[in-house]
Amino acid sequence: MGLIVFDMGRRIETPLSTPRRRVQAVRATPPTGAIDANTTTSSTKQAHQKIEQYTEQEHEPQAVAFAGDIMEHELHTAGPNTSIEDAFEKMQTHSIHHLPIISDTAELQAIISDRAILKALALKATSPKSAVISIAARPVYCVRDNTDIRQTARLLCDYHIGALPVINQDNQLTGIITRSDLLRLMSDYGPLELWA
Repeated sequence: MGLIVFDMGRRIETPLSTPRRRVQAVRATPPTGAIDANTTTSSTKQAHQKIEQYTEQEHEPQAVAFAGDIMEHELHTAGPNTSIEDAFEKMQTHSIHHLPIISDTAELQAIISDRAILKALALKATSPKSAVISIAARPVYCVRDNTDIRQTARLLCDYHIGALPVINQDNQLTGIITRSDLLRLMSDYGPLELWA
């Protein structure tokens, strides 16, 4: 499995089992009747024309197989002593929702989301001047840049997280993948079978 877990800059034991919560399989719907080609109506012709227009606009899928292919390379991070207020301002400035917390020696310590900041402030659980590490999520689930895209998507769903930091073979932070990145990829390149 491509999951790697870090807590305050140290790699901890990677879980061997997946979480209990799983998606249940659904049964296929019954087949519909055959369409008679002789009874083509004008609305059917219009529908076919729209499909042809849409097909012309699509572009060929590119070879995408690994986390490193779709991760966001432009990283914005914060230090553990950065104030919650400053971290939130950085997220707003760069239009991002997750901010990895790294130490002075570039070790991944935690990750914070704008949702976690807003929740903590709304519940008055902390002060905006407090250190962001006090409310950041730990441990941090990560993937390597050579982790398969499907496995990356499964980890995001299984662990109910919105972002996965991407690390290289030297455990250095090289990028980040969010659910939005995967949705964008699917909307650009069509069915998963075409590119994974």
